[in-house]
Amino acid sequence: MDYGNLYDTYKPLLFTVAYQMIGTIKEAEDIVHDVFVQLENVDLTNIDDLKAYLTKMTTNKSLNYLKSSIKKREIYPGPWLPEPIVNPDANTPLDNLLKEESISYAFVVLLHQLTELERCIYILREVFIFDYKFISVILNKSEQSCRKVYSRAKQKLQKIKPLKKAVREEAEELAKLFLRAVESGDFEPFIDHLTKDVILISDGGGKVLSALYPIYNKNRVVAFLQGIHKRGSFQGQYRVVNVNDGIGILQQKQGEPVKLIIFDYTQTGVQHIYVVMNPDKLQKIGHNFSF
Repeated sequence: MDYGNLYDTYKPLLFTVAYQMIGTIKEAEDIVHDVFVQLENVDLTNIDDLKAYLTKMTTNKSLNYLKSSIKKREIYPGPWLPEPIVNPDANTPLDNLLKEESISYAFVVLLHQLTELERCIYILREVFIFDYKFISVILNKSEQSCRKVYSRAKQKLQKIKPLKKAVREEAEELAKLFLRAVESGDFEPFIDHLTKDVILISDGGGKVLSALYPIYNKNRVVAFLQGIHKRGSFQGQYRVVNVNDGIGILQQKQGEPVKLIIFDYTQTGVQHIYVVMNPDKLQKIGHNFSF
């Protein structure tokens, strides 16, 4: 059995499962690595469905990781946001990862508003289209129980899930408007694209100054953006980057990333603004995923 070929074939799938489950890059890669190390001691001729077997291993390792890190999440200072997958070249998509909504940053943020079990079953059913029989085997739960959890997760997401996404060209134009606002201090053209109930969430991880609570509604978000602009928080160099196969804005100072801004932009306007400032979550920018 060619393990190298297996690794190349299944790593994108397994990384996507782990990343969606836990929301961090290094740990997701470590989980996938552990799966393949463990696989070297397994007689693969006895496995009927290798994809299902590897997915089960990855899912269980992800759940175990979440259980071991629950205290860290509980005491995390301020809002917790997933670690973004960033490619500095905005024109280079993450071709080998599952694309579009399944790996989009806004979608991963939404997933992490579910419980671990809800998130796990929703990913397996909705993203990877596994049947309930398979999911029940992975999680050692009845098919009926899995159906109920999936239904509950879907109802939760439908309440908060944005309307139809804007096309990439519209997202790129929005990024340009924001960059002009940062440069000129005139946010009005950008503000016109915010929905009335827009929410801004910033994650500093307690390591840099950030809003400790989400900022709700257009007026407060505008006041926040204008306020930090006056204080010089937007000083630095900017570039448009590829974030989870979408568009983001990277702010750097002296070559170091200090802020990553991602817009959840739909046809009705910007519904969420995510600002990742935790330096630990900006370390993987330009990281080579070897896919």
